Amino acid sequence: MQVRVVRPGELGDTELESWRAFQRDDPTLASPFLTPEFALAVDGARDDTRTGVVEDDAGIPIAFFPFSTEDGSTGGPVGASICDAQALIARAGVECDPLVLVRGVGLDVWNFDHLVATQTAFEPFHRALHRAPTVSLADGLDAYLARVRENSKDVLPQVARRRRKLAREVGDVAFEWETADRDALDTLFDWKSTQYRETGVWDRFDQPWIVDVVRTLACTAADGVTGLLSTLRAGDHLVALHFGLVGRDRLSWWFPVYNPEFSRYSPGLILLLDLVAEAATRDVTLVDLGRGEHHYKLRVATGSYLVAEGAVRDPEVLSAT
Repeated sequence: MQVRVVRPGELGDTELESWRAFQRDDPTLASPFLTPEFALAVDGARDDTRTGVVEDDAGIPIAFFPFSTEDGSTGGPVGASICDAQALIARAGVECDPLVLVRGVGLDVWNFDHLVATQTAFEPFHRALHRAPTVSLADGLDAYLARVRENSKDVLPQVARRRRKLAREVGDVAFEWETADRDALDTLFDWKSTQYRETGVWDRFDQPWIVDVVRTLACTAADGVTGLLSTLRAGDHLVALHFGLVGRDRLSWWFPVYNPEFSRYSPGLILLLDLVAEAATRDVTLVDLGRGEHHYKLRVATGSYLVAEGAVRDPEVLSAT
């Protein structure tokens, strides 16, 4: 196994197409966060973005390992803190020893927090497993709604009542799958920053590089990833927003936010269920709600998958320090 390290922006068209082909051939790698476009967006905003290109003896790429270099010898995911999926993107049947891989890209430690848990070679390095709730639309919207009624009998009637109340007291409710409002993304940044600060959470949008990545992805429309900014309005009022990523078969729920002035109407849940309903008409078979078993996610989820947190550490280097 040979490993060549480059910045994502230095990859050639043939290499990028190989990356995409590996994703198409393996459903466990279908996340938009594993696309070269995501790595390229981060590479445009940060200087520490790298890709290990694993090659066979003929110099043909057989795997891609996107990572960041945190301090030279320690690395992490590409877009750490906003990357909801991490993995080795490999040709079918190819496996790499994680220690050999990490050494090959010049690191002593590679930290991860959303690693695809089905990549069994990394299991010895797992520290914890976390569930990511999902909405399955594989059998259509009606089948999904029936499962939600079985699992949580009150959520759909409750959201419907609050939607009617919002329309009655504020104005007609309108959902837009993809907004043409150029200012809406700035509104999302502002509202989300306020939410982070008021809840004592680190403000991601105080980081210029994160704003740049989201702006880039908002203008991205590729086979494996398309940025999607959706809105919910009541009359003349914007009450909720969501920016996420659409892949070949899924929608990744990423940055939802609502206007707290309308919190009593549950605008976030209204928007989420409207988004799910529209996704079902667009050949989306899965809505990935991301790591974290938040109450609102569990109320509408029909399944889940596991992501791993941990670190691949080189014991020889660490024992010598």
